[in-house]
Amino acid sequence: MTLMNLLASRSSRMKASEIRELLKLLDQPDIISFAGGIPDPSLFPAQAIGDAYQAVLGGREAGTALQYQVSEGYLPLRKW
Repeated sequence: MTLMNLLASRSSRMKASEIRELLKLLDQPDIISFAGGIPDPSLFPAQAIGDAYQAVLGGREAGTALQYQVSEGYLPLRKW
């Protein structure tokens, strides 16, 4: 028994996703993508996110910060 015997007959008519084929192009160094949803990772504010993480979760109040809060969010984080 082969894998194809286990699949529905309609699976043999499936085509590859064109989006997946386009995303393969992003791995090429000479491609500059203007596609939405895939920002340049060098633009991520990693240091600022790390600083905020440490400020909120690095101390005694970490458990409080991770609990459910009011809709407006955790007050010390909003003030920060």
